Amino acid sequence: MPNVRELMVTGPLQNVSVAYRNKDYIGDRVFRILDKVDPKAKIAIYSKGAWFRDEAGIRGPGSRANRTGFPIDWASIATKEYAIASEVTDEDRRFAKSQMAPPLQPDQDAIEFAANKIDLKKEVRIAAMITGGTWADGNIAGEDAAGLWSPKGDTNTFLDDVAFGRKAIQSVSGVDANCLALDYATYEALKQCAAVLDKIKYTQRGVLTTDLLAALLDLEDVMVGKAIVNTAKENKAGTSFTSKYIWEVNAGKGMGFLFNRPAAPGRKIPAPGYQARTAYEDGQARRTTTWREAAEHQDVYEVAEESDLVLVDAALGYLWKDTFAT
Repeated sequence: MPNVRELMVTGPLQNVSVAYRNKDYIGDRVFRILDKVDPKAKIAIYSKGAWFRDEAGIRGPGSRANRTGFPIDWASIATKEYAIASEVTDEDRRFAKSQMAPPLQPDQDAIEFAANKIDLKKEVRIAAMITGGTWADGNIAGEDAAGLWSPKGDTNTFLDDVAFGRKAIQSVSGVDANCLALDYATYEALKQCAAVLDKIKYTQRGVLTTDLLAALLDLEDVMVGKAIVNTAKENKAGTSFTSKYIWEVNAGKGMGFLFNRPAAPGRKIPAPGYQARTAYEDGQARRTTTWREAAEHQDVYEVAEESDLVLVDAALGYLWKDTFAT
């Protein structure tokens, strides 16, 4: 009898493939979204000093009350369209249906690939605004934590630093911080922080989670920036790869960002910043279009989003850099 194994024809599995992408992005959880705004618009900012100034006084009979007022400043919105396109040839589409072809779905793959590029670009833009900004700490690119959020022993300053940051935000805004963003390395190091573990040792078997850390710090949300970006220039084969965490100030050294996030945009609602997006003809914030390039025998899929990042109040955030040390 023939050896069936030796007679098998090599071919790709149709239901198994490998692809890499960031599992999640946290940018939308940092800056709330303002949808369907005009490309050129302004956000009114009431003067903070006027609202906290003690000016009321006693009005005597027949006299006038003290007069006061409140100036208004503006944060300008100027949206720009970010777009990326990917083509699908007739040959790829036709041969993808072959029995021995790789398990590709050219049209769907092209749309997903382009959409991910827009998501990645937005994450990079938001992270750059946060990590390069001057917040309530008063330092460009953040307060240097000197790697002291990663030690396991008594030298760890994480809890003390967060408490200091909370007070710094509240003292200049009257608003309590309610969110904390961490990079991946810092979060993993905090899982070994003795001061943190001691406070949770009787809960959930002493295993630190973001929800538990939020409860410990009296915050609404703790988020971990795990997204990476490839900083290598593309080579001919398209295989060059140099990984960098998006949510870092200095590569490999970690970060933390404490801030106030409004429940929803609204009138007289404090916010550190917003993500403004315009609407396309169909009312959606993101557009996917396709067109035919007949001479090349291919179709092109384009994904686009028109948006702007607007810094509203730097006093509502506190940034630390270099929180992690190996």
